[in-house]
Amino acid sequence: MAKDREGKFIPPKGKPSGSGKNTNGLRDAFAGTDPETDENLTEKYTDGPDQPADNVYIRHANRNVNKGEDTTDNDNT
Repeated sequence: MAKDREGKFIPPKGKPSGSGKNTNGLRDAFAGTDPETDENLTEKYTDGPDQPADNVYIRHANRNVNKGEDTTDNDNT
């Protein structure tokens, strides 16, 4: 543990981790979810498969449009 110049113990900052952690109202990723609730959210925020609805704000819509593709020019003419 940390000590100051006189040798006194300095308590650690922050909150201890463990089972008593506060989740701040966020959903537990591993908890079971209600299929009806998930379907309602899907209908609200998507238009078809993998298409966000018009009410969803997307920042940088054209960012990384070529992600995963080979973009190097291989023409050796």
